[in-house]
Amino acid sequence: MGWLDPQVGRAIAGEPADARLAGSIRPQGRARRVEGGYRIEGHWDFASGVNHARWLQCPCNLWDGDKPMRTQSGASKMRSFLIPAAKATILDTWRVVGLRGTGSHDFTVADVFVPDSHSYSNSEPPTQESPLYDPRLFLIWVWTATVGNAMGIARGALDAFTELAGSKGTTTSTTLLRDRPLVQTRIAEAEAILSGACAYVHTAVGDLWGRANRGESELDAAIVQARLAITHGMHEAARSVDLVFHAAGTNAVYEKNPLERPFRDIHVALQHGAALPAHMESAGKALLGLRPTDVGW
Repeated sequence: MGWLDPQVGRAIAGEPADARLAGSIRPQGRARRVEGGYRIEGHWDFASGVNHARWLQCPCNLWDGDKPMRTQSGASKMRSFLIPAAKATILDTWRVVGLRGTGSHDFTVADVFVPDSHSYSNSEPPTQESPLYDPRLFLIWVWTATVGNAMGIARGALDAFTELAGSKGTTTSTTLLRDRPLVQTRIAEAEAILSGACAYVHTAVGDLWGRANRGESELDAAIVQARLAITHGMHEAARSVDLVFHAAGTNAVYEKNPLERPFRDIHVALQHGAALPAHMESAGKALLGLRPTDVGW
């Protein structure tokens, strides 16, 4: 809430603080200017935790009558709005392969008034000074949590496999999984892959955070490393899960064994925007001295 007036932010958070914010960072709604604020409407998806939210974040494209408003570069003008969750309609859409527990249902808003005080634009200067609210760094801080979630899923899978390997054989052999050379190799590979990717994220994001807090102005190289570490970490987390899932043989396919859930979850997590292969292309451009054109570089 670094772009809101601090007093408004405190009112939204409540006392004791209990904001419970859900929503989107994508402009899937329309907003029209009216006296004292805006009237908004729209349909947003992937609103994780929306059933437990008190407030919803609703990014919108700005419209003037029946025409979209444009910046000087021709892009749509955007603004985000915070509304009480009770003013939205939650749609039961989260019927998915994995990450079912996030409850990332769709929600709709129909002609709701939002006062100016409860809206903001990332293009405006934040009301609080912190690298957390630097528009260029925003996705890195958000997606650090995303890659952390993926790595947590992978760590759970490796732990579950280790326990399984000590008690199970397969339908073709009673030899415990842990006593098989190929299985021993696969768990070692998975551990090295996951631990290495985790260390890269800690190092790269930590370095950027330190530089940004020291007020350094030249952050290009640190941003490249942080963005690259996040996307790389998402894919490496999935690779480590795949190794142990297949090493478990037919054991892994049964719901009673705790490997099938992280297998489903990690592959849904890999569909997140933080893991897009396009980020690798952008990192490559930057490493070769070119300037990527997508957000955050």
